[in-house]
Amino acid sequence: MKAEEIIRSVIPARTGIQAVWHGLSIVSLIFFCLYFLSSPILVRAQPSSIQDAVQPQFTPPSPGTYTLPTIDTVTDHLLLNTAGEKVHLRNLTQGKVAVLSFMYTSCADVGGCPLAAAVLQQIDRHLSERPALAKRVTLLSVSFDPERDTPLHLAKTRDILNPRTDWHFLTTSSQADLSPILADFNQPVAKLSQENGDWSGLFRHVLKVYLLDANHNVRNIYSAGLFNAQLVINDIETILLETDKQAATTPQQ
Repeated sequence: MKAEEIIRSVIPARTGIQAVWHGLSIVSLIFFCLYFLSSPILVRAQPSSIQDAVQPQFTPPSPGTYTLPTIDTVTDHLLLNTAGEKVHLRNLTQGKVAVLSFMYTSCADVGGCPLAAAVLQQIDRHLSERPALAKRVTLLSVSFDPERDTPLHLAKTRDILNPRTDWHFLTTSSQADLSPILADFNQPVAKLSQENGDWSGLFRHVLKVYLLDANHNVRNIYSAGLFNAQLVINDIETILLETDKQAATTPQQ
C-alpha cells in the first residue's frame, strides 16, 4: 500500500491534479510521517503497509566501511534566513558536512517535502545526542517557493519543528535568485497548472536531499526510497573519518 492510500484512509481527500487534503499543512504531514516512523507498535503490526510506505527499512553499512566518491560540486549562493538576512551558503556550511533539502511548506505529497522534514528532524535529534558530531554538521531546508515561504513563514515552521542542532530554514528574495541555485544542484521544479491554466499552488518535483562535504562536493543524493536517518548519520561519519584521516597524514605547514 502506498503512503497516499494510507493517508486517504484516515483523512478526507479532495479531487484535483493531485490528492490535496482539506486543511492539511506540511506540519500535519510531517508529524504524520514522524508518528509512523517512531511508532514501534504500528511498525510491528503493519511493517509493509505503513512504515515502508514512508521510509525504507534496511540496516545501513557501518561508518568507514565504504567510500562516497564525489558526484558533483556546487558553488556559493545567496539566501535569506528566517530573520530576513542575506546569508551565503558557504558561510553556513564552512568547515562542516551539510545535509541540504529543497522543499516548500505547501507540499501535499507525504513522500516528498513532509517526509524530508520528518527525516531531517530525526537526524537533528540523533545529532543532539552526540554534541561532538553535531558541531561538525549543519542541516539546511531551502524553499523553492519564495512567494509564499517568506522568512517569517519559515520562522514559524522552524519554531514548530524545534531544532536542537544547527538547522537552518532558508528562502530567496525572488524566483530570479532561486533559479541558479536549483540549476547548480540539478533540482528540477515546475509549477502544476489546473485545467483552466491557473497555478494549482503545487509543484512537480522529485525529492532530492544532498550530502555535501566541507568543500561543497556532493557526496550523496538521497531520494524517497533511500532517505533513512541512520544511513545519513553513517554517511556523515564516513566523510568525517575520511577528513580526519587526510588531516592526520597531511604535513603541518
